[in-house]
Amino acid sequence: MSRIAIITTMSGFPWGGSEYLWAATAEEAIAQGHEVFISLFDWSIKHPLVQKLYDKGAKLFPRPRFPSPPSLVSRARRKFGQKIPFVKPSFYRSFYSPIFDCQPDFICISQGSSYDILHIPDLIDYIGSNSIPYILLCHFNSDTSILSQDLITKAKSIFQNATKIAFVSDQNLKLAQRQLAQSLPNAIVAQNPVNMQDITIIPYPKNKASIQFASVARLEVAFKGQDILFETLSSSLWCDRDWQCNLYGSGCDRSYLQELAKYYNISHKIRFMDHAPDVRSIWAENHILLMPSRGEGTPLSLVEAMLCGRPSVVTDVGGNVDWITESKTGFIADAPTVKLFSEALDRAWQNQNSWEQMGVMAHEYASAKFDISPAKTLLKIIIDSIPN
Repeated sequence: MSRIAIITTMSGFPWGGSEYLWAATAEEAIAQGHEVFISLFDWSIKHPLVQKLYDKGAKLFPRPRFPSPPSLVSRARRKFGQKIPFVKPSFYRSFYSPIFDCQPDFICISQGSSYDILHIPDLIDYIGSNSIPYILLCHFNSDTSILSQDLITKAKSIFQNATKIAFVSDQNLKLAQRQLAQSLPNAIVAQNPVNMQDITIIPYPKNKASIQFASVARLEVAFKGQDILFETLSSSLWCDRDWQCNLYGSGCDRSYLQELAKYYNISHKIRFMDHAPDVRSIWAENHILLMPSRGEGTPLSLVEAMLCGRPSVVTDVGGNVDWITESKTGFIADAPTVKLFSEALDRAWQNQNSWEQMGVMAHEYASAKFDISPAKTLLKIIIDSIPN
């Protein structure tokens, strides 16, 4: 049996869509008799899935979310462009030291974004000074991720030395190759697990007085674009149309979005529903998914909506167009702008009579495409990559 280390770098939230794949893979590894070591930020250790892994035998190595204040030398290095050399004192011990002290056979580094590791010098030092094979999971990428030449050089080295680089959409893989000006022959496309046991289609809601839009996403406009959605729905085109928009999710921009809804005079048509742990309950009540995202991996909420039998209106970012076919399983805005999203949403509105059948086609497509056990798929890649 093998010793598998998992390091998650996601720091913006205690938990998110990027965390389900490594967590499921860890559980599968334990079930197969492997030892599992997990390095994560301390604000994530109380998540039910982390506690479940701990109860099953995973060893947790929490890192402080807010480490002690920087030293005078560190502040000086930042102020003067890091021209002051940093020499680690003999007593220095990285927050990543404990995971490497376990002498793992393989390391899985799960990144919320594609280039998180570039900003973690301790982790770069460790993987560079050890011969332990590693895989990088890249859950998000965006056209706005513009790297300096220094970071490009660093990323090329780290990516080239990885056993595999797993992106969650083909488009994000292609974007990374453009950003690095380099092909990535060791790259693969992986899938995240869906948060449903039952993947049968849900009957289309026909008893609603008005059309129910659902936005299922973290309330963070920089990535999820709910501000684009609100401006779209505030236009004169939508004033006399009978709709309700339900936002399922929590996040740092909830107050801003509440204020924005008031500013656009659409508060009476916007409902903040918070996070819904039962995904299928969302689609028992809603007709269509709206995703005005500025950047994505492959959003679980999209795949889950399709499996439940609902069409979507999405932007052409991340893996969205890997799953949606225009006018067959949904509608695509070519870019995350108000103009283009408004046009796509209007096309959807004009084709309401087709939504139920489009949902059936979405269900059929997603059922055939999605990986029923992405954790087993990833674990096999890991085990096959461990030297004999």
